[in-house]
Amino acid sequence: MENFCYNAFVGLDINPAGDIKPCCKFLSNNIPRFNLKQGIDSYKKSPWLKKLQKDFLQNKKPAGCERCWKEEKAGIESKRQIDYQKYSKKFKQINLEKPKFINISLSFGNICNLACRICSPASSSRWASEKNKVDKNKKYPIYNWFNNKKIMNDIYKNTKDAIHIDIPGGEPLLLEISEHFEYLQKFKKHQAKEISLHYTTNGTTFPKPKFIDLWSRFKKIDIQLSIDDINERFEYNRWPARWKNVYENIKKFKKLCKNKKYKLSISFSISAFTILYAEDFFKWCVKEGLPAPWMGLVSKPLYYSPSVFPKPVLKKIKNKLEKSKIKEIVKLKKYVEYEHSQYFDQFLKIVQQLDLSRKQKFQKTFPELAEILRY
Repeated sequence: MENFCYNAFVGLDINPAGDIKPCCKFLSNNIPRFNLKQGIDSYKKSPWLKKLQKDFLQNKKPAGCERCWKEEKAGIESKRQIDYQKYSKKFKQINLEKPKFINISLSFGNICNLACRICSPASSSRWASEKNKVDKNKKYPIYNWFNNKKIMNDIYKNTKDAIHIDIPGGEPLLLEISEHFEYLQKFKKHQAKEISLHYTTNGTTFPKPKFIDLWSRFKKIDIQLSIDDINERFEYNRWPARWKNVYENIKKFKKLCKNKKYKLSISFSISAFTILYAEDFFKWCVKEGLPAPWMGLVSKPLYYSPSVFPKPVLKKIKNKLEKSKIKEIVKLKKYVEYEHSQYFDQFLKIVQQLDLSRKQKFQKTFPELAEILRY
């Protein structure tokens, strides 16, 4: 079954709000809301999940998995494919009639020290705080459900058979989220040595020695630095981070990863801000002795999509991508073939609003892109 995905059976994704999905890529508008407050069983035993599993067993392509289908069409490995390559042996041992959650993604709320351009209050407490100052008609929550011991016990009960745990954010390495490390401590050494961990971090924080000691119990730790460009363009995208501090932490992570238990990876978001500069970033990674970046499509909000520009602009961007000698960059041309130019005015409006409030300037930071926009 070429379209089959095991995550419908063994995947458990818990987002910052405590909502539950099969995986982080699954589109929220294609699933009823399941939340930790109702218990994980409300999701696990739901008719909706049974229907999704049946669809995959019949080799269908569920609409909620559109992000993976798009990436695969563009010739880029999707989460569905990557997970299968990594865990196929374990996946195939699972009884699909009585599956267990073994591939876990667990965000400890939306606690974060950054308000990145492509992010939102749902995933960043810094964003929520900023929005609460200016939007008096709506309350943007800061999620801290992890303080509830009943919820955390329910999570451990349903994830104790895990073979892999993703811990994204918010920002997972912030020290004030002690529950994150308390959760990891629940896995006894014989359990932990069979579990790989994967972190998505913005690179602004380096873990303390006691946390590194805790990680040493586990099978493998993959630290993925989510970095959208370097220098001024990085600071524009990842406000209010400072590139100098992040670059120092990158060097620390490189040193840590000389230990074979650790692996360093790079995530680069392909958005309206980065699509034109993807080759520059790829070359920078090679120069720094870093792994080639994984390049994922920003599909939400659509006004930040790399295909948000008018057709003449998209044509110029595509031409530049096609001239690259790096095959991973050439593949990105597929990302500018979608039609989202109806959101271009909204893109310009929001860029101007944030430039004003953050004392930034799009034209100064992205002169090449600004020039193309004058088409």
